[in-house]
Amino acid sequence: MKTTPIASLGKILTNAFTIALAVALAPGAYAQDPSPTCDELVWSAQVLAANPDIRESCLGVYERNNTLYARSEIELTRVRGNRITFRPLHRDGSKGRARSINVPSSWRADIQGRSYRAGELLPGQRLSVFIPEDRFALAVHNGDFADEEQWLAIEEAGEVTAMPSTASAHYNQLAAGLALLGLAVGLTLYRRRQGLRQSQP
Repeated sequence: MKTTPIASLGKILTNAFTIALAVALAPGAYAQDPSPTCDELVWSAQVLAANPDIRESCLGVYERNNTLYARSEIELTRVRGNRITFRPLHRDGSKGRARSINVPSSWRADIQGRSYRAGELLPGQRLSVFIPEDRFALAVHNGDFADEEQWLAIEEAGEVTAMPSTASAHYNQLAAGLALLGLAVGLTLYRRRQGLRQSQP
């Protein structure tokens, strides 16, 4: 049977379409830009000066409005009022230097579906946070990264070292000793005055 030119043209077009479709569906035909990594973060001089090991805390990167944010994890060490002290966790399991944030009264942290005020948080709890590459601040990650985050400036911990129990005991002993000394001086002066009065004619 002789093939007509029209049939040959149809077969050619069909084969060409099949090949084009296969190329389009082949992996890597249209390579997408890879997601940014922690190595691509360009930390500002301010951030690096305040926290030189910030790169060790990056667990992932989120991009929004052409700005990159590092996802990190922190462990709480102390909570006093609205001041939260924490240590950043490094990828190798170590911990960074203690830092603090002051949160507003309206601030809340969602942990496993429950909302916590600052005063309800406990040492040892861990929070996921976002840190922008251009300033030393963080926002607690509550499962969503929208435009309503409260960015909190990260500060030096400035922890007040509590006096050890021995120092407290020494202070109490010193106070008691000073009180006894004052009492002894007072009795001595009183006796001298009484003696002077009795010696007068």
